[in-house]
Amino acid sequence: MPATVWILNPSFRDGPYQLLRMGWVARIEQDGYRQVIVHDTRGDKHCPVRSTEDVEVPSDFGLQLLQALDRARRAAEEADSDRIVAARRSEDSWSWQVYAPDEVPPAQDDPPAPPSKSTFVPPPPPVIPRTVIPNPAEMPLWAPQKQPEPDTVTE
Repeated sequence: MPATVWILNPSFRDGPYQLLRMGWVARIEQDGYRQVIVHDTRGDKHCPVRSTEDVEVPSDFGLQLLQALDRARRAAEEADSDRIVAARRSEDSWSWQVYAPDEVPPAQDDPPAPPSKSTFVPPPPPVIPRTVIPNPAEMPLWAPQKQPEPDTVTE
């Protein structure tokens, strides 16, 4: 049986995870939040990596995943053993690493969720207090203006 390359999903936390078979990857993309999203042949989406507040994912990290998968495929063929590709963060950057199945280190801390779209609703305008002036004797609140005569020239 030929060696297989797997993507650790998600790469950034311990606990429940999936191993995505490289042969089932249909598309890799990176969105506006710099999440790396892998689409499989069934149409499912997987997010192995996303930015954190302290370490932002490089803008070409999706392309770097493809390059890491190619490196892993070559290493798997040479060793005739499966390989796992996982994202790892250092203090100031992310990188894709290739491991043998028995060499995968524990995952790192889970980064915070990506920012959601703002649902800001502006507050209502302030209430301006109004002074009510009493209207004695029910006088009209407005008076008609005197209109100029049509034949008169106004200056």
